[in-house]
Amino acid sequence: IFTIGLTAAVLLANQTFGWDRHIYDIPMSKWGANLKIAMAAKLLFTAAATFTRLSLFTFYYRLVKDSSRQGFRWMVHLNVAYTVAIFFTFIFLGTFLCTPVHLYWTIGAEGKCLDEGAATMAAGIINVTADFLCTITPMPLVAQLSMPRRQRAAVMFLFSLGFLVTIVGCVRTWYIYKALVLEYDLTWYSYPLWIAAAIEIDVGVICASAPVLRPLLSKFLLYASSHDPTSTSRHRRKGYSAQTLTAVNSSLNPNPSPSHPNDSYPPHAPHDPKSSPSSPVFELRAWTERTKEEDEGSEEAIMRGRGDLGPPPECKHPLTKSPTPSDTLRTPHFTPTSNPSISIYR
Repeated sequence: IFTIGLTAAVLLANQTFGWDRHIYDIPMSKWGANLKIAMAAKLLFTAAATFTRLSLFTFYYRLVKDSSRQGFRWMVHLNVAYTVAIFFTFIFLGTFLCTPVHLYWTIGAEGKCLDEGAATMAAGIINVTADFLCTITPMPLVAQLSMPRRQRAAVMFLFSLGFLVTIVGCVRTWYIYKALVLEYDLTWYSYPLWIAAAIEIDVGVICASAPVLRPLLSKFLLYASSHDPTSTSRHRRKGYSAQTLTAVNSSLNPNPSPSHPNDSYPPHAPHDPKSSPSSPVFELRAWTERTKEEDEGSEEAIMRGRGDLGPPPECKHPLTKSPTPSDTLRTPHFTPTSNPSISIYR
């Protein structure tokens, strides 16, 4: 919602209020609306960036919700606290930059304003730092994933999309410095600033939506797994489209418990002792896991096709008795009537 509002504000500012023109080409009657739309865009940008990062942190929590990775969880806690602090600070600063508030868009009114250039520059630098921290937080986790190289590269690529947001944020900060500190022609030099702000937020939303790309990525990983000699047939037999993203923290449990029998593994596939419930193993199945029915059919159907299982059991109602030889002799007999679509029993 905040991203849509920011995009609408950018379009409105450039198409209607002259934020793509020189400052001397804008009539004085439009300056009040121009500055109001600028304040609204700042607040919308702060809200959109904050909630985009929080959505990513929520995804990070889901990755380790069933694991003992306390270090990674605390890193996410610190990032969330930093992001929330940025949100409230920037909202307060953007709203009360001038005292009284209406002095920001009222030319000639009495009051006092802070240095907008310095305040906006500081906000831009802090925002870029938050984007960078949000991007590098899951990198140690991805580096410990046990998977083929192509799958690791695909997952690393998805998480590395955040660096693009960081780069765009640096460009936006440069234009903040140029428009609000170096030059006097505010509206002319702010035009690329508006564009960079919209691109930064939109790319951030795309990165936060990366888990939705699981079906597309799973097909790629299925192709990569079929051509990668490091991937084993056991993972394909279990019904995954590619090898499950599995990370093992052996330092947390140096003596894993012995393997337990598991009926879900085929007899000829050895059971991994690190997959026991007491082992600090967590599987990141958000993108690569597909159901058995999607790839190869259910395991029961495959085993029945190979003859490993007998015929399916008969469904017997509890009130139905087993047929006797005398019952088999009383087979219903019917003869067709004049209407061939109707049959009656005799």
